Amino acid sequence: MSKLSYPHFLPKHFFVLIFAFLLITSSCRIQLIADYDANISEQIERTAMKVERFYLTMLETTTVENNGRAYDHFTEGYIDIEVELISLLNRNQVRPLNENSVRICEITLELWQKYKLEHKEDNSISDGVIGLNRLTFSDLFFAMQVAERAKELID
Repeated sequence: MSKLSYPHFLPKHFFVLIFAFLLITSSCRIQLIADYDANISEQIERTAMKVERFYLTMLETTTVENNGRAYDHFTEGYIDIEVELISLLNRNQVRPLNENSVRICEITLELWQKYKLEHKEDNSISDGVIGLNRLTFSDLFFAMQVAERAKELID
């Protein structure tokens, strides 16, 4: 039985093994999150602007007095934004490895629906609640954008 001597083994096989290792590891990529999607990033920005416009318009052009902030005056705006939020959720759900972004979209949609229902039940909304809602959605859209931008940096 002959022994392989280390110096004898090194020149013949070492470089082949190193080359094979580098080839295998360079062609493999472990991906733990979804790829960046510029269209979704743009939709997040557009939807955030619609929500901000919705609440600012309500705040600046109406008052609680004389039924100025009755739910019926804002139904169409609520529907338009809810459609956008559902679209964002659906677009994120079909992307693999995208659980965090999906969860942020779910929370945003749930809160939108909750706040809409509160406005409908109360048939009014105060300046303070409008301010809190704006802040809440601003934070959620910021979280969506950060999650999407992180994907861009990783790509």
